[in-house]
Amino acid sequence: MIIFGGKSQLISSKQLIKLMDKILPSSIPSFASNFKCFIIIENLYLMLFTLFLHFSLGYPYKLIYVFSALSGLLLLRHIMKFLYRSIVVIFTLLGALYAPVGINYGYPDDNVIGSLMYTNANEAYEFLGNIPETTWLLSASIIFFGIATVGSSFYQHKNAPRERGIYAFLLVFFAASTLWSSIRQGQLLSSGLPEIRFINDIYTSYLVVRNNNQYFASIMTTSSIWKPVSLLGQHKTYILVIGESVRRDYLHAFDGKYRNTPWLDNVPATLFTQYISAGPSTVLSLTNTLARKRGNVAELNNNIVALASQAGFETWWLSNQGRKGHFDSPVALIGESADHRYFTKSASSDDRTYSPDDQLLPQLDSALKVGQGKKLIVMHLMGSHPQACVRTQGQYDTDVGARELSCYIKSIALTDQLLRKIHLMAERDGGDWSIMYFSDHGLSYINKDTSGAYLTHGDKTRENYEVPFFIVDKNQKERVTISIQRSGLRFLETFSQWLKITDPEIMQSCDIFSAKDCGPDNQVLNFQGQPVNYDELPSVKSHQTF
Repeated sequence: MIIFGGKSQLISSKQLIKLMDKILPSSIPSFASNFKCFIIIENLYLMLFTLFLHFSLGYPYKLIYVFSALSGLLLLRHIMKFLYRSIVVIFTLLGALYAPVGINYGYPDDNVIGSLMYTNANEAYEFLGNIPETTWLLSASIIFFGIATVGSSFYQHKNAPRERGIYAFLLVFFAASTLWSSIRQGQLLSSGLPEIRFINDIYTSYLVVRNNNQYFASIMTTSSIWKPVSLLGQHKTYILVIGESVRRDYLHAFDGKYRNTPWLDNVPATLFTQYISAGPSTVLSLTNTLARKRGNVAELNNNIVALASQAGFETWWLSNQGRKGHFDSPVALIGESADHRYFTKSASSDDRTYSPDDQLLPQLDSALKVGQGKKLIVMHLMGSHPQACVRTQGQYDTDVGARELSCYIKSIALTDQLLRKIHLMAERDGGDWSIMYFSDHGLSYINKDTSGAYLTHGDKTRENYEVPFFIVDKNQKERVTISIQRSGLRFLETFSQWLKITDPEIMQSCDIFSAKDCGPDNQVLNFQGQPVNYDELPSVKSHQTF
């Protein structure tokens, strides 16, 4: 479609060629004028296919690579049509399938590939159900133009260029624009061309995740370095509750606008109002929260479960998140190191069936009743994991104009109810207990302030890291607020102080539970596992009620 004078009309490829004849002076060399022959409907389909494909793969958009890919495909179509059609079909499928991930999370790095490997069928279904219509339109456009590109290749256009010079130019341009960065770096597959880089990134990221899995599995067989000493004043039972995907600004107890935390609003608790998570996704955050890290290496064997066990605690890990068998999440591997383990979802269970967090309560009840010694019980919730309406079975109390956000508010209310039940069970029969809760990470807005708004994983705003953290203690009578910034990257220090133990390998430079400034705690990890300054991230505040 070409627009003339504010009016739009369809013109054929023949009319386009005639138009070019009028525009191009007759003095232009025949080599250059031969490029008019590329203005055919087949090439229009191919260009639109390439444009949409590059947008879907998650890389920074560069027109030079669009023209580079277009040149290479035109050359390939001239030389070997079968291979040309095969490549278009392959990338049609890859682009359409990856578009929802590419738009929201970028190219396939270690975090994306790891998430795909650790995600069960139910979570994948929920993710697909949370994709906005615009993303599906992109996938549909890739499929449409991919089919049109392949279909049109079966017709030989009479105006297609024949001169060798044209294809020689395409070859030189494709090679120069595709390989210049590869040659400079000395690696052929390091090309910035999205089609090449996508395949290379999937392969290399898979190798990294696989090698990490092998490393984690191997190191978990190695004894921990912990040599803790217990201090006076320990409780008999410690319950650590790990929430999922909870933004602090959505809890009423943390000054959120929606009244969804009646239990936490009234219970004597210590609230950390400036706590930030280690990372923006579950595995990345909890791996760097629950285990010791030296440089870029997570020493998974030196984790909180092993620390408590060495300090004489009997340990439980109760999880409503899955384990994947061959591709066990590093978090699941930490759970497997406990004396007693329970996963509601595993490699042999029906991962398509949602189980509410309340299903962990019978296991908690058993853990509280068994034995007379010191106990650490870790409960890993599904909490407010997207989609929130799956967590609430589509029910909500507060309508904020966006269904998914309304369910999100309700999902936090359900967690508050669960925590109330945990509190009552711990208090039963005069138990001696302490309960700690924090969420693994926050979430980002998509389509903010619209009826289609929802929350998903991200690493570009402060709210991806701003999570609730609080402690409810048997002996605490008054409500305490600590407004000094604390970080999940120093959780081992926090955890050891909570359990009232010391260890020579854990820094004890500051009282985490006081109002003292314990030094700079503004570092967080992005999706690539790289440290970034939390204070330099922008803030996107909570959704406005319509």
